[in-house]
Amino acid sequence: MKRFIVLLALLALLSAELFAQETALPRLAVVEFAVNDNTAKIKRDAITVREVAESEMVKTGKYEIITREDIDKLIANQRIQVSSISSAENLKKLQLQNISYIVTGSLNANENDYVITIRILDVSTGRYSHSDNDFINSGSRELFNGITNLMKKFNSGMSADEGGAIVQGTGRTYKIGDTGPAGGIIFYDKGVFSGGWRYLEVAPLETEFRAQWGAYQHDVAGTSTAVGSGKRNTQLIVEYLKSKGENRRAAQLCTSLDFDSIKDWFLPSKDELDLMYRNLKAKGLGNFVTRGDTTNLTFIYWSSSQSDSGSSWLQSFLNGNQLNYDKEITVSVRAIRAF
Repeated sequence: MKRFIVLLALLALLSAELFAQETALPRLAVVEFAVNDNTAKIKRDAITVREVAESEMVKTGKYEIITREDIDKLIANQRIQVSSISSAENLKKLQLQNISYIVTGSLNANENDYVITIRILDVSTGRYSHSDNDFINSGSRELFNGITNLMKKFNSGMSADEGGAIVQGTGRTYKIGDTGPAGGIIFYDKGVFSGGWRYLEVAPLETEFRAQWGAYQHDVAGTSTAVGSGKRNTQLIVEYLKSKGENRRAAQLCTSLDFDSIKDWFLPSKDELDLMYRNLKAKGLGNFVTRGDTTNLTFIYWSSSQSDSGSSWLQSFLNGNQLNYDKEITVSVRAIRAF
């Protein structure tokens, strides 16, 4: 009888261990949020956003939350750059620590408001499986309430399967101003998926650069101004520039952009650039330049649409005016992608 009781006790212990293994929660950490300004206020507010985000993730009960102290210590010891946390090297380091998900994002000041973006990185795949954003007032109470509501919306947009993996809802749709799957902002929805894409997404502010168009006084045949033509335009330009030995021009830098392992960026066409202005800049979204700089022309953006051998189409993001101008001038560039 004693042997039977001991056997039952061992079986019960084994069952408990197996059950614990089956129900183990995926490990998740909330890391620091990127900011577009180094003022003391935005740094404090970024800490607040991180704390609220962590609190809301705890409330879901779906994850084992790694403390801020532990994840910050790990990031420092492993020399992980949060800005490139999705790189293959950093993912391997996180996987070795049995971390399943990383929540991160950005806090971009826009006068008295913030554009706050929240994203979750699936460490097993290296892809951001879900994201959301909102335009929130920078006042203390407004910021707290705003980020709390944003996190509730963020969490409601995710579901967990039996293994704890975050999955997108079937047939996920986006609206203008939403954060796209690459971490940029959706600025166009053609309504249906056709030709390999439905949405256009502009890259975030930190990817913006300045460059010449290139091929001055040379004809790059075949470019178009239409929506949907930017990708093909870019391919034509890159091929032509390569044949002429030109480097670091606007289209080339767009195609070489690697943001969070997304590499399918291109230079927008004339009409796509105009959509960026009307659907984002005119509504205070996208963190485009909002002041005149007549010396450096930082408020002017290139399109991939050639006008003639000496000029291509560009657009002022101060007033929305489009004009064709010399290809050899240096102005701003913001890459886009289609999906």
